[in-house]
Amino acid sequence: MSSTTEVIRNAALYSPNFDLEAVIEALNEVFGAKSVNMQQESTYAKAKTGSWLGKSEYGFRIMTGKTEPDKFEEMKNGMYHFFAQVPAQKPTVHEKLLIQITTLNMVIGVESDKAFSAAFQQQLYELARKLNAIVLMGARNLMTQEGKLLLDLDGYSEVDDFIVTAHSSLLHDEPMPSASASARKDRSERRLREEGVPVNAHLPVIEEEDQTRIRSVEEVASRAIALCIAAVKGESDGAGENPEETSDLIARITNQYEAQAFFTERERAYLNESAPERSQIAAFSWGYESYWVMLWALGFIEKLERPDRICDVGHSVSVLQQHEDFEGFLRASRIRSKQEIMDEADLIYRYDWACVDARIQNLEAPAGLDAGVVYERHRSLNWLIRYMDQEWDYVTTDT
Repeated sequence: MSSTTEVIRNAALYSPNFDLEAVIEALNEVFGAKSVNMQQESTYAKAKTGSWLGKSEYGFRIMTGKTEPDKFEEMKNGMYHFFAQVPAQKPTVHEKLLIQITTLNMVIGVESDKAFSAAFQQQLYELARKLNAIVLMGARNLMTQEGKLLLDLDGYSEVDDFIVTAHSSLLHDEPMPSASASARKDRSERRLREEGVPVNAHLPVIEEEDQTRIRSVEEVASRAIALCIAAVKGESDGAGENPEETSDLIARITNQYEAQAFFTERERAYLNESAPERSQIAAFSWGYESYWVMLWALGFIEKLERPDRICDVGHSVSVLQQHEDFEGFLRASRIRSKQEIMDEADLIYRYDWACVDARIQNLEAPAGLDAGVVYERHRSLNWLIRYMDQEWDYVTTDT
């Protein structure tokens, strides 16, 4: 069995809940409202315990998928991979634990410069029960909210079963996936396995077709031109071209396609920047990959090949050059079917999970994938399917 003599100085509670008010309420109930001091917009708390002569103070650092979405998603992916590698002796418990990790929305790190007393550990389990959380007690033992060993790093467990819980919004707002969505997921996973790309079978389906509105042909054509122009500037800046000549070139292309209204706030700021930072240049140069996806969606590119190499930049630019103005480009555009676009969106979602998982482990992208191409394609397809109704500057690539 796992050792029970470990001196505990830290812990973490993992919960499907994401309501900071619920955390405040639970802390007050467990430690007493007068002993709890909330700070940093309710994302950090201090709690005092013990008698008048022997008080201890503990810190509770709270992060949710809403307060720090990128950091939280990376933490959750890392946690999933870490516990997936544990040689669990009870496969059913292990499998359900991994499913539970995919539902998490909050982590509360518990800090102290003193070893946790047995009484304080029991208070943590009481807090876990109020927040429906599992508890990493110390560095080795993942515990149930009742204080039983769920899994340690040697694969031991004191429980024979484990009930997966999720936030009510997930349970009520996301019904069982349709047959078409499940089939799309199966096709994507089959392709990844054939290519030797790791598959996370717990990733859900993407949006249902009847709940998805693809961007209009006018929107996609406008976005394509904006991406191309910004990428041309990125390429010119990266090559060290004369800033004034680059500015004149961008102005000529913009006027030719009447693109002044097509740019986002961030694109417009970059286009007006005479001495951009290297990170800006790199980011907008990658826009050729997103532009390539728009050309595919508009029917100018026959197929999105496997994302293991950058697109044909020369050919992509020549597509736009074949049309004298925006109206000509728009007349030649034909938006692809919703099914085609959603098939690609589902596939790239799963490619990107594999790339993110590899990055967390400090590994190269698997099976020869180009993580930069994957990211840009994921972002572009999420925009095309109106993922979370996010506009271009704010599109996320959640995995």
